[in-house]
Amino acid sequence: MIYVLAYPEFEPLDADRIRIFRATHEPHRAELVPPHLTLVFGVKSLHLPAVTELAEAVSRQTPAFHITFDDYAIESDPFEKRHKIFLHCDEGRRNVMVLHNQLYDGEHRAELSTTHPFRPHMTIATCDTRAQIEQVNVSDVGTLPLRGTLRALQVVQLSGGTLSTLKTLPFHR
Repeated sequence: MIYVLAYPEFEPLDADRIRIFRATHEPHRAELVPPHLTLVFGVKSLHLPAVTELAEAVSRQTPAFHITFDDYAIESDPFEKRHKIFLHCDEGRRNVMVLHNQLYDGEHRAELSTTHPFRPHMTIATCDTRAQIEQVNVSDVGTLPLRGTLRALQVVQLSGGTLSTLKTLPFHR
């Protein structure tokens, strides 16, 4: 499967808190991938050339921008059948929405779920049950809002439980 991700750059203290929080509350995913926003969700590998070309074009016309995560929500993930804590994006939300929409401007758009609208977020915890996720103390991740900067897109591939970066596409300066 092919994804397009953006890894926020956080202040070192915030980055450490997020890393520790995720290692505790979603250890498998924390080992697999750093804190991120998913902009293109798992499309078939046959779309790799088109997704990469589109990501290259989008990255060339996008300047780096700031984002904040100012609120959180407990959500049920209908795809993984698990419960998650999402940090919702406030500042930069519109830019993330634009990126998401631009990156689905191709035939792979047919793989986008229309029943679950995109909301810019970063997952920081995953549990099997609602009762488990409700026990997680979100304040351990730090005081909200958390501030970061998006400077690039990453085209990645998930295969055999391993995530590989295929291309890093810096935003224009």
